[in-house]
Amino acid sequence: MARFVPITVDMTGAVLTHLRESFFADEPLNAAVGLCERGQGHAALDRLCANTIRDGLSVAAVDGNEILGVALNGILKPGDVEKSIENIQQSNDEKYNKIFKILYSVTHELDLFTTYGVDRILECRVVSVAESARGCRYGHELMKRSVDVAKEHGFKLFKVDATGAYSHRIASNLGLTTLRRVPYATYCDEHGQIVFPVSPPHEALNIMVLQLP
Repeated sequence: MARFVPITVDMTGAVLTHLRESFFADEPLNAAVGLCERGQGHAALDRLCANTIRDGLSVAAVDGNEILGVALNGILKPGDVEKSIENIQQSNDEKYNKIFKILYSVTHELDLFTTYGVDRILECRVVSVAESARGCRYGHELMKRSVDVAKEHGFKLFKVDATGAYSHRIASNLGLTTLRRVPYATYCDEHGQIVFPVSPPHEALNIMVLQLP
């Protein structure tokens, strides 16, 4: 039976190993652009995950020394999205840029800080479960505990970028609502080509939020 524990900075290496095996290659947008092979790292994704861990609000499901799943939760502050957009505009990593262009641009358009009158948001950036542990509702429990972390630390808004069907279902079951839905079949580049040829059952990016008391 898994235990749920806070992710500390000294767990970063083990968490990245888990993500390379269980998340980086499988996440729908990563898979659609062929970002990396299973077991491989990716420099920009590694940095994003390590920086998120340093916020001290992430959760892991563990069995002994084995990581069965993680939820990486980071603090989003005013100006962060705009800075991230500038960074990808200066990057030559075309595959990574495709993924984060859609994520950052939609979030920027929503202007969540003004809309909800908050000065920080807890953003669930990754929910990953090891293949051997899937079907045990660990993903649901990790996101549920992430909502609890947000409440405990006084956040008034919890956000998820649900890029696939599974994260969308979990977030919906926990009461998050969709602010913006972007169907992959209609998201095209300047040549009219679909940017993300995503495999079923994944259909759309859903930017989802939960207001907290």
